[in-house]
Amino acid sequence: MDLQGRTVLLTGATGGLGRAIARALAERGGVLVLSGRKPDELAQLAAELPGSGHREVVADLADIGAAEALAAEAGDVDVLVANAGLGAQGRVDDFCEADVERVIRVNLEAPVRTARALAPAMRAGRRPHLAARISGGRTG
Repeated sequence: MDLQGRTVLLTGATGGLGRAIARALAERGGVLVLSGRKPDELAQLAAELPGSGHREVVADLADIGAAEALAAEAGDVDVLVANAGLGAQGRVDDFCEADVERVIRVNLEAPVRTARALAPAMRAGRRPHLAARISGGRTG
């Protein structure tokens, strides 16, 4: 995919997979909007990437309304890579309600809500794309 000059919103940018995705997107000419919960790591990642114009948006997608706020702050986006994800380990009957809600909000609700908020502007752009992570990593 040709990303030259296209704006790419990448969630979960500071994780191991997120960093690798960010580098690959930037090497293909994408201008990245990097999102995650760790502002210092986001800034460091943006500075290390090839190309210019990359920026960071701090967001915890487990928070109610965070996906829509992220989409609004990201602005015009051509490509959404919904990489953020939380894993869950252990017995399902040991999960408290808050853990279940957090995993569902980050892994399912946030990608759908972010894509929904970005869709009208993305459709008006050229060749919009969406990629979503379908499984979370380890928590901890």
